[in-house]
Amino acid sequence: MSVVNDRPGRRARLALFVAGLLVAATVGVLGAAVEFLGAALAPGVVAALAGLAVLAGLAAGASAQARRSSIGVLVATASVAAVGASVLLGLVALLLLLGRLPAGAERRVVGPAAVAIVIAAACAGPFARRAARRTRAAMHAVRRSPDELLADFAENAGRGSPVDDLLRTLAESMRRDWQLSRVEVWTGLDDPAAASNSLLGGRAAPGLYRTLVVPSALDPDADPVPPPLDPAELGMLRRAGVAGPGWLRLWVPRLLDGRKHADEQADRQLRFAPALQGDSVLALVIIERPPDALPFSTSDDRALAEVARRLAIVLRNRSLDEALQATLADLRQANVDLQASRRRLVTTADGERKRIERDLHDGAQQHLVALAVGIRLVRDSLAAAASPADLELLDELDRGVRESIGSLRDLAHGIYPPLLRDSGLEEALRAAAKRSPLAVTVSATDLGRHPEQVEAAIYFCCLEALANVGKHAPGASVTITLQAVPGELRFEVADDGPGFDPATTPAGAGLSNMADRIGALGGEVAWRASPGHGTVVVGRTPVPRRAPAPAARRTVPVGD
Repeated sequence: MSVVNDRPGRRARLALFVAGLLVAATVGVLGAAVEFLGAALAPGVVAALAGLAVLAGLAAGASAQARRSSIGVLVATASVAAVGASVLLGLVALLLLLGRLPAGAERRVVGPAAVAIVIAAACAGPFARRAARRTRAAMHAVRRSPDELLADFAENAGRGSPVDDLLRTLAESMRRDWQLSRVEVWTGLDDPAAASNSLLGGRAAPGLYRTLVVPSALDPDADPVPPPLDPAELGMLRRAGVAGPGWLRLWVPRLLDGRKHADEQADRQLRFAPALQGDSVLALVIIERPPDALPFSTSDDRALAEVARRLAIVLRNRSLDEALQATLADLRQANVDLQASRRRLVTTADGERKRIERDLHDGAQQHLVALAVGIRLVRDSLAAAASPADLELLDELDRGVRESIGSLRDLAHGIYPPLLRDSGLEEALRAAAKRSPLAVTVSATDLGRHPEQVEAAIYFCCLEALANVGKHAPGASVTITLQAVPGELRFEVADDGPGFDPATTPAGAGLSNMADRIGALGGEVAWRASPGHGTVVVGRTPVPRRAPAPAARRTVPVGD
């Protein structure tokens, strides 16, 4: 297996090395030729440049990216060598014109002449191709070859031009270069399941529709739009290649409506070709020539077949691209809807937490405080007359009520602490750390205030992580790190407990709750663990660039 996989790498390295040798040989030969003609040129410089080219070819073989482009590099180097050969021929021609080696002041001309020949050789090819295109454009009677037309079509398709513009450009180019009198392009889909993704605006009925005629009819009434080709007619076209009116007259005569073909010579002036992709007919191209023009030849039929093949590829790629873009848009919308739904659920849950905390604080807690005050008053009023046993009972009731107040306060703070709303995330976590039976350290610098939803999400995620540590590693110490960076708020909860193996331990409800809460705000949460090295929970959530100002109001619950 290693030999098979290494063979392409060796071939690529060899190609890069050969490219370096070609450049070195070109530099060496040109340097020797210029020096032979008497120009002042340091041999050491030429040797250094040639050696540098060889070393560059060897070094490029160590780069994976260079190996992937080895063929292109070798082709470009061959072009450089061809330019060098042209320069060498130019210097030989210069020597032949002089009839002798340059002497005296003539030697100073050799270097500039070599540079001029290099520039001329490098620019000759592009200038010649541009001149040929301009000449063909100026001479309408001279048609481009099918290869040139297909090259332009592929270039326009590669630029991502709209399908309508691409088809019109193709039809106009065919009419001009192939001396046609009329070009029709039919497009659509013959797959009912994919008809909704048709290029023709999502028509429900499958079939091919005539979407383009060049030149357009001056009078629409004289050339009405025909009905689309039905699946039965498309089934006939699937079995056809490039054919003429004789085939249409036999199998799909409707396509000949409005056309007059009186004799065999006229029949030779119409051709059509379906654009096939598998069993689907994606398009149909129909071309016509005037009756007095040259009849279609075998090369014309081959060119039309190639146009239909390229057109099928382009239309299929565009259809797949449109389907992909539609799927991506649906996925983005589904993601937005999912995040909005999760955000609403988290917001509703936080609102319910606040309501319960407020009801406990204003209701049950106040009743217990009043009960504790009443018990204390009764105990003070009966202190002189009551027995020691009765007083001890009253003291025990007072302690029980006060412990109930403390438990209720802790419960209310766990549901939604007022300290989080009033003083922010850092203070709320420090208070939670003091209440925790674990050794907890909170580290935060210039955290500031952030949106309430963000602070609540991170606060409860940290509490969930502390609960997990207390459950699975009760003797561990925990460090909570909070960090505010532009655009997001990060947190980390690390413990030095026994850890676990994530590959064999499934994620529990606590980790899922953290992921849901942070994910509802568009953030992420992850955990790292290994046996004997503790567990680390890290998360981040996006926040606005400018956080709201800290709340000025601070309330103290009754009984604190």
